[in-house]
Amino acid sequence: MDTLISIAMCTYNGAKYLEEQILSIINQTHKNIELIIVDDCSTDETLAILNDLAKSFTTIKIYQNRINLGFNNNFQKAISLCTGNFIAIADQDDIWMPNKLEVLLANIKDNWLAFSNSELIDNDGKKMNQQILKPNFSLKGKSYKSFLFYNSVTGHTLLMNRQFLPYFMPIPASGYYDWWMGFIAMYHNKAIYINQCLTLHRVHQTSTTFTAYNKVKKEKRNVLRNEILTNLKLLKDYKGLTTQDSHLISKIYSSYKKSISLFLITSIVKDYAAYFPDYKQRNWLSRLNFAFQFSEGKY
Repeated sequence: MDTLISIAMCTYNGAKYLEEQILSIINQTHKNIELIIVDDCSTDETLAILNDLAKSFTTIKIYQNRINLGFNNNFQKAISLCTGNFIAIADQDDIWMPNKLEVLLANIKDNWLAFSNSELIDNDGKKMNQQILKPNFSLKGKSYKSFLFYNSVTGHTLLMNRQFLPYFMPIPASGYYDWWMGFIAMYHNKAIYINQCLTLHRVHQTSTTFTAYNKVKKEKRNVLRNEILTNLKLLKDYKGLTTQDSHLISKIYSSYKKSISLFLITSIVKDYAAYFPDYKQRNWLSRLNFAFQFSEGKY
């Protein structure tokens, strides 16, 4: 029999797009799946839709929280309920390509985490001609340093091996769970990227992506700076770090909390390509200017 893949889905007032997403999961070319759905106290028709679908598809297993756990804690619960050797994560309002699980499983090999790209769609499912990652995105030549200041792994695109769980669980209550997971997998050289758009990711007014994007537009400096600080604070305490790497990330964290830090500026100028491999190439003078602005939270 094919390998069992568990899909962890968290729902919260997602009635509008829920059935379309679940059917895209049920209709995967990889058939041996279980869909673990944990509802975080929805007040709309979400539970009614879930219960109705569960009558038709025995692969669906529904759990309901007694109290609202919040985003990260709810995903941790959903993941902990999965029984498959491989686990994928699903948003409640996307659409999966039919071969998504098949492609990810075929490529993960001995890695802990495999992830792909996504194409954005609007409220009505119309493609927006935009991808989450650049079409030429690659992990080639990158290290964990490329995950200190921004994230490239999006939760809804990934498949993980169960062996990965002890390394990233428990998921921190703050920050982004996929950033945390991506960093750890990269740190141990156990991540692989498949350059295909295997998900249609919906961007609408109630989505996390839309909300975050608009906050960045309105309060760019404060929002991005706080996200980076939260991430660095979590990563510096990851127990799998070497003493040297722990010291480096701790120093970067303490430096970034300052408005101007000579250490941070020097580090960015010296190692710009490692920290920002997906940004444009710069000469030393341009790196210096960028480092000053980044240190002040202007990037």
